[in-house]
Amino acid sequence: MHQISLFQQDQDKSISVSSAATLLGVSTATIRNWIKAGYLESCVGGLTKASLENVESTTVGIEKLVSRANKGYGNADIDVDAIQHRFLESCRSEEDGAALGVQYQESLPNSYRNKEGIYYTPKNIVDNLFDQIDVDYSKVTFCDPCCGSGNFLMSALERGVRPENIYGFDTDIVAVEICKSRVKSFTGIDAGENVFNKDFLEYSAGVDASKFDLMFTNPPWGKKIHKDIKICYSQNFGCGKSLDTCALFFFSCLRSVEDDGYLGLLLPESFFNIAVFEEARVKLLSMEVLSFLDYGKSFKGLVTRAQGVVLRNRFLNESNSETKCVYGDSVFSRDQKSFSTNPKSIVNFDKSEEEDRLIKGLYKREHVTLNGSAKWGLGIVTGNNKKHCFETEKEGRIPVLKGADLSGGKFNPPTVFISPDLTKYQQVAPLEMYEAKEKIVYKFISSKLCFCFDDQQRFFLNSANMFVLDKGFPISAQEICKLFSSDFMNWLYQSLFRTHKVLRSDLQALPIHLGYFAKFEKFDEQHYLDYLEIERIENGSYRAKG
Repeated sequence: MHQISLFQQDQDKSISVSSAATLLGVSTATIRNWIKAGYLESCVGGLTKASLENVESTTVGIEKLVSRANKGYGNADIDVDAIQHRFLESCRSEEDGAALGVQYQESLPNSYRNKEGIYYTPKNIVDNLFDQIDVDYSKVTFCDPCCGSGNFLMSALERGVRPENIYGFDTDIVAVEICKSRVKSFTGIDAGENVFNKDFLEYSAGVDASKFDLMFTNPPWGKKIHKDIKICYSQNFGCGKSLDTCALFFFSCLRSVEDDGYLGLLLPESFFNIAVFEEARVKLLSMEVLSFLDYGKSFKGLVTRAQGVVLRNRFLNESNSETKCVYGDSVFSRDQKSFSTNPKSIVNFDKSEEEDRLIKGLYKREHVTLNGSAKWGLGIVTGNNKKHCFETEKEGRIPVLKGADLSGGKFNPPTVFISPDLTKYQQVAPLEMYEAKEKIVYKFISSKLCFCFDDQQRFFLNSANMFVLDKGFPISAQEICKLFSSDFMNWLYQSLFRTHKVLRSDLQALPIHLGYFAKFEKFDEQHYLDYLEIERIENGSYRAKG
């Protein structure tokens, strides 16, 4: 274990957020809000000293800023700065620090929590992540780089990590103070030197940053950081194009774990399946992953599922390629290498090894895809639906369909009408796409595939997209609609992609087995399954016959 040495900044140009807050006598949240509002200029390391000095030089300006410091989060009647000052006082006398942490989180407006990614991890999830490893806790160092009010730190202490080997970082001063008081209450030792009111990304980018034997955390999901700063961190940590804070923390934590050490992360479901995280998944799957874990919709106000991963910081090899997968009531093992061969290295750990073999078998059979075989177009983006969309039909307006108007392979009657002057709108696909003799239209915002065949030159808003098959494609547009809307193709699509947007790149990856259509011409789902030697089972899944 290397000794802690805080990230040394360029003292002539920048100052950390926490130091700026101390100088001005406000919270770190207030400083971040002033950065967002443009009063302070952000940079790697925090903010520029020049902008701080400019704000500091005008007392009246400071007073005006403080009066409106944290009221720009969509809850004008909630003053985050006042809440933080109140809880700072409470945490010095409150005995139940865990309860205080929950109260603090619940007192913050949702818009502020979303912006800062403040969602504290329930104890049952914390404990379950720790349960995936077996170590002598008395001999290891532990760090939570986003410690919040200290749930991970407390679990580490309960399992036997020595107080002097506990480290935590967080940008929220209130959470840090609650965390310190909880550690001191449990151990009788002041944790002030080990728990820092500091941005871990900032710290770990430094040349003197320490490494730890264990790191478990719930990083801020989608926290708002200036793009230039994210790019700088991404280049520093080797993140590639993955700029979301979850990816930044994944790469920075991996850098900060000792060789053969353990890293556990609680992440949004999107980390495991959408394209923006592909480079992070490739890196993840090159390491020894012990467990993939699903915790369902664990956070009030968030529709995304919370999912965990626990890995050991050593490269994958033949002897350590079995990974535990827990999804709902199902617990099974998967060959970790099987995820790497999925499109975009998607980690579909809700699928068993048997289901994975079936999916791989579908791709091994002779097939074609839509990639390079169709022209694609987006529905009309008006730029202002309230201004351009009308509920009544009259002369000078044309009907336009929404994604919700696609149902069961058919179009419902239109309920929206727009001007035929397409130059009024923000984005419109080439007119020949809409005027094509035959086109395929599909819902864009949907977790389920829904396709309709159009030969009436209909128009659509951007909740629906379309494509026109190239001349000579061996299957008709009608049959493609039936195939892609089938229960089986929906199962395959959701097994691989599990997103709430139907993306062109995902549709282009789906296999179309020409041999069936050469034999039968018309699509029938049961015949298609029989041709592929597949049967449906009771839980809505599928398996190979025999």
